[in-house]
Amino acid sequence: MERHRVTLTDLTLAEREPLVMVTAYDASSARLTDSAGVDLILVGDTLAEFALGYDSTTPVTVNEMLHHCQAVTRIRPRALVVGDMPLGSYQVSTEEAVRNAIRFVKEGGVDAVKIEGGRVRGETIRAIAEAGIAVMGHIGFTPQSAVSFGSQIVAGRDVQGAMELYRDAFALQEAGCFAIVIEAVARAVASRITAELAIPTIGIGSGAGCSGQVLVFHELTGIHPGPSPRFVHRYGEAGIAIQQAISFFARDVRSGAYPDKEHSYLMPTEEITRFEHAITSERRNTPFRSKSA
Repeated sequence: MERHRVTLTDLTLAEREPLVMVTAYDASSARLTDSAGVDLILVGDTLAEFALGYDSTTPVTVNEMLHHCQAVTRIRPRALVVGDMPLGSYQVSTEEAVRNAIRFVKEGGVDAVKIEGGRVRGETIRAIAEAGIAVMGHIGFTPQSAVSFGSQIVAGRDVQGAMELYRDAFALQEAGCFAIVIEAVARAVASRITAELAIPTIGIGSGAGCSGQVLVFHELTGIHPGPSPRFVHRYGEAGIAIQQAISFFARDVRSGAYPDKEHSYLMPTEEITRFEHAITSERRNTPFRSKSA
């Protein structure tokens, strides 16, 4: 029986549990995430740091993002898949933004794209939405702008900042966003924005008043060994478990304990004897160097 795939309509139902979104960058993490029952999978540009080894999200390209979107969507997840449009893919012109968004859907196989920025991105979002592509907005702290503003800054801690976010949120809704990520925003501000919007919000470091929450796969599972923002709750220590498993493998290989007969393909005794005779005959007729030579 085919599973019901999450749709945009499912996400906007008024009476529903809080939405759950988790990042995934490849087929393995997508399978694990989807089997856990999340509503959305975000192929985030954070793959630059967690999967590709970059120091920030800035260097990741459209082609790199598409490569990972394809890996995630090939497993045909039940969750709705959102592709993160990287820095430079939507800022140059509206036409280029639409063209790149279409690539995310056609080549990457995603259900929607995510774009960072407030009112300044309204025209771009509207154009992409009018092209028939679902758009998720992203306000508050926007990592792609961190190159300009430095380390993470909590937004909306004063009236002026809070009102800027409030106006941004409604501008993005008006432009056609189906949902908005609110990152590192004061809890009271995120809650009030969520209460007034007609579309859901996905919080990350913005308190429990949002319509749902998102975390990075590598941080919430404990695969990532480095420090994380204060809003990240580590729900597991997968990194320790993986490292331990690899250490056990190395120990057994070096001691000769692995592979044993249970993990080997066996040959009938009579065939082994025939094989040895065949080698002896081969050596007589065709000289070659061997360890026993």
